[in-house]
Amino acid sequence: MMKCSGQQLHSVEWNSALYRSTGVTRSADRKGRALFIGTPKGYNHFYELYDYARQNEEDWAAFHFSTLEGGNVSADELKAAAREMDERTYRQEFEASFEHLGNGRAYFAFERDQNLAPIKFRPGHPMFWSLDFNVNPMCAVIGQVVSGTVHVLEEIVLANSNTFAACEAFLDRINSWPLYSGQELWIYGDASGEHRHSAASRTDWQIVKDGMARHEGRFRISYRYYNHNPLIKDRVNCLNAALRNHVGERRLLIDPGCRELIRDFEEIGWSEDKHGNSLPELDKSDPKRTHLSDALGYMISCIFPMREAGGFRREYIA
Repeated sequence: MMKCSGQQLHSVEWNSALYRSTGVTRSADRKGRALFIGTPKGYNHFYELYDYARQNEEDWAAFHFSTLEGGNVSADELKAAAREMDERTYRQEFEASFEHLGNGRAYFAFERDQNLAPIKFRPGHPMFWSLDFNVNPMCAVIGQVVSGTVHVLEEIVLANSNTFAACEAFLDRINSWPLYSGQELWIYGDASGEHRHSAASRTDWQIVKDGMARHEGRFRISYRYYNHNPLIKDRVNCLNAALRNHVGERRLLIDPGCRELIRDFEEIGWSEDKHGNSLPELDKSDPKRTHLSDALGYMISCIFPMREAGGFRREYIA
């Protein structure tokens, strides 16, 4: 960008649920003014302009304001958002901070000494089962929600399998658990499982529902999935916020026996283009990775959804 003569004013403020940056400068030929508007999103060209303004105080001026300082969003709303978002996303969305949300490890909030704990089934609490309808491997996680914290007790990984086999594996895993009569069971999963494949007469979700219909007296079932999946980055952000949110709370505990899920959290990164730029897609070069964390992410994004623009939340409708 060519440097213009005259004075530059740069500020960051909250407006309509977006951080906006405004700049005023005079053009060289007409001595007019230009207004620059942008949104903090990593260390991109907008960050470079902001940084340039900070370092060239003779011709430029740079200012920075958080959402709280803007005065348009209440402190209560910010506290609620801090509980729903991971630390880096919160800093970007509410503190106008330039963050590398897409670079490096996808699940950066996961820590073995904080998110792993031996977990046992607790009678009297709801149970969940969340599926990723991949064929090889077919994956699912099983757990409970206890006092607002998600407990992942079991993982299911089936090579070259199908949805019917996943149902049988689920029932086999919980066979010895002390379930109460009419155990509350929440079933989550990939929304694309509602799409009929050319080689099948039933969708994945139809197979699950038909299989579980035979156990109506054993469970009180509710199916909880949207008509479309959340964006990959939103799902990852929801998982990171459950692993550790901005105020330091951890709402996701995993039994150490879930080894493949743990490997997902520790090994999955973001894809890159040929120039090394991060893409909004997870690296799937290892066929064993992403499926279990995807399965859990479908569930987490339903019960702990991202706060949307304007302070609104997307609510799951059972």
